[in-house]
Amino acid sequence: MTPTLELERLTSLIGALRTAGTRLSSRSTDSILSSLEKVVDLWTRQGSRWRREAETALPAATGFSAEMVRYALPLMLEPLQSGALPRLLDVELGDRRVLDGFVGGRTAKGPSLVLHILSGNVAGLAALPVSLSLAIKSPILVKAAQGDRVFPELFARSIAEVDPDLGASVVARYWRGGDRTLEDRVFAEVDLVVASGSDASVAAARARSPARFIGHGHRVSFAVVMREVLDSSDTAARAAAGLAEDVALWDQRGCLSPQICFVEGGFDAASQFACRLAPEFEKLDQRLPPGRMNFEEQSAVRRFRDEAEWRALGGAQAAVFAPTASLGWTIVVDGEPAFRPTPLCRSLRVLSLTHLDDLRHVLRPARPVLEAAGVAGAPARCAEIEDLLAGAGVHWVAPIGRMQLAPLAWPQGGRPRIADWVTWHGTDAQKH
Repeated sequence: MTPTLELERLTSLIGALRTAGTRLSSRSTDSILSSLEKVVDLWTRQGSRWRREAETALPAATGFSAEMVRYALPLMLEPLQSGALPRLLDVELGDRRVLDGFVGGRTAKGPSLVLHILSGNVAGLAALPVSLSLAIKSPILVKAAQGDRVFPELFARSIAEVDPDLGASVVARYWRGGDRTLEDRVFAEVDLVVASGSDASVAAARARSPARFIGHGHRVSFAVVMREVLDSSDTAARAAAGLAEDVALWDQRGCLSPQICFVEGGFDAASQFACRLAPEFEKLDQRLPPGRMNFEEQSAVRRFRDEAEWRALGGAQAAVFAPTASLGWTIVVDGEPAFRPTPLCRSLRVLSLTHLDDLRHVLRPARPVLEAAGVAGAPARCAEIEDLLAGAGVHWVAPIGRMQLAPLAWPQGGRPRIADWVTWHGTDAQKH
């Protein structure tokens, strides 16, 4: 369990991190990347004791089912495998050697101390920001979320096991958000704050932080199924199975989780696809059981179902597919293609589109919150819709079934993954 941060120990903790950061700055980037690769290997290898410990503790701590944690946690670490970190640094910085000194008259420096404020919607979120910060030679204070107080501390300990100096550059702590006395002290000590969470929590942290600030607030993702997918039983079945998994992963709580599926071809086509989706949702209900739902979530799902049923009784084009004995999943089909998110908890709104081009005006009001789109259709038309989606403000487009498997280089929020974190320094190479 991630320890609680105590105000009286803050000064010594920050001092230790800055001392560790001094040692970190003298190391080569490649030596750091080599250690991080070993850490990821510890977590992803067969029989990993670190993953086994996480899989034992996370279900009770987070509310996710044990089956979900076992299946989904390795997927959180997958983006860090296969040399992804060095490739990302080379792409975003031009040459990762700029972190070690001047290359072509310029060098890049990571912040002397980074605060990562994590959201608690998905388990295992700490792996990516911690690895990215260390890769640019920045020590990190991680604020664990109430929703996951297990993984940040475990990941920090695994780094220390592989590389004690690197491990000394990571401290994971928990404190209740809104503790102004503590947070004001923390914000005053760090050089960069990277915060994820609700729009309100991110805005509150931004307003109080004198340091550079990068925020990741509320985002919504969706899927698009083109009419030709339904012409073949095989392609329709693959799209339905893939979309069901995209929705079910982490119980739909991530920013890449689709909440809406647009189906080209009208209400009958949308209903036909929903009929294929329902048994796939039911299969995942057994294979990856949903986690705990609180009272507010249960009430929201019931309202989601009830509203659709009342619209159908009133003569509107609407239908509900859901198990009668549980709130584990819900599919609502709606003939009106209005972009309205769902209450999550594996709740999907299937909307009919007469023409694919109708997406332009449907997505326009939602542009500020769009993140990712999953697409199923003929290859030529998929290329066509990618341009439409990029113009609409979507930052990541993937085939349906792979929405949750974004690579490390995915531009979250439409920004570079790491280039925004560093500062650049130049010199006139000719004078030497």
